[in-house]
Amino acid sequence: MAVLDINTENYQSAIVDNDQPAIIDFWATWCPHCKRIAPVYEKLAGEYEGSLTFGRVDADEVPALTEQFGVEYLPTFVVLDKDGKALDSVIAPAGKAALQEFINKNLGI
Repeated sequence: MAVLDINTENYQSAIVDNDQPAIIDFWATWCPHCKRIAPVYEKLAGEYEGSLTFGRVDADEVPALTEQFGVEYLPTFVVLDKDGKALDSVIAPAGKAALQEFINKNLGI
């Protein structure tokens, strides 16, 4: 499964109206940790295919969603239930194990 690029136009259909819980990566092109964690995030998208939607929001390009979720630091990952309600967030997880633990803790997947 590919990671979806989320913006204000497709947020409702891609995340809220989707039958699956979701995780959104708030990132920016200038963010070194964002670049380091991106391959891990993409790998996890494949591992959770069919049970979790993976999206990403460029914080500089989509400030409305960044503000909506109260994101102040990058990268921030926000996990949402299947109704699009934010459950929890984590800032700059250390790696794959930390991000996986965050997902499993919040969604029980």
